Amino acid sequence: MYEYMIGSLEEQALDYVVIDLHHMGYKVKVSANTLNELPSLHSEVKLFLHQVIKDDEVALYGFATTDEREIFRTIIGISGIGPKAGIGLLSQFSRDELITHIISDDAKSITRAPGIGIKTANRIILELRDRYKDYAPLNLPIGGAKALSSIASEAVNGLVGLGYSISEASEMVARAYLPDSSLEDLITGALRSQNPLKGR
Repeated sequence: MYEYMIGSLEEQALDYVVIDLHHMGYKVKVSANTLNELPSLHSEVKLFLHQVIKDDEVALYGFATTDEREIFRTIIGISGIGPKAGIGLLSQFSRDELITHIISDDAKSITRAPGIGIKTANRIILELRDRYKDYAPLNLPIGGAKALSSIASEAVNGLVGLGYSISEASEMVARAYLPDSSLEDLITGALRSQNPLKGR
């Protein structure tokens, strides 16, 4: 029903924020990753939303990026895994870290998330391994973690739109990445790292 919300960030707690929109305060549950992306209080913020309707509750979940919302929706689509566990996973791991654990069959690492036991971790791997089989983690330098979920992933998506596979695009971006790269510079550098004729 809801796609996103733009409003003033009025309150911030460990697992939720309050957004003022047209003089109404909306409580939005968020992950630690999204909390780290938020501006200062009383600044304008945009969150991509997912609504959960239960018999005893209507809740909004907010995400700094559509990529984070996508994997949240994928996780809660697995039988027996609810929104609380989904947010817990995305508070423990970035999207890219979680996918890396999934395709590496690393159930033990996934159990570091609150409320996730070994059986649940193995179910997540079983359900999602094929979905992300073409994913190639970006081996970015230390200090590039924040860019990994924003500029770098946007660059990968841009290259995929040009016809490269996810694996090719990820490797190209990893080779071209610099800590102060803009999106345009990163895509240009990634294309230059390939055969010049293919990058045109």
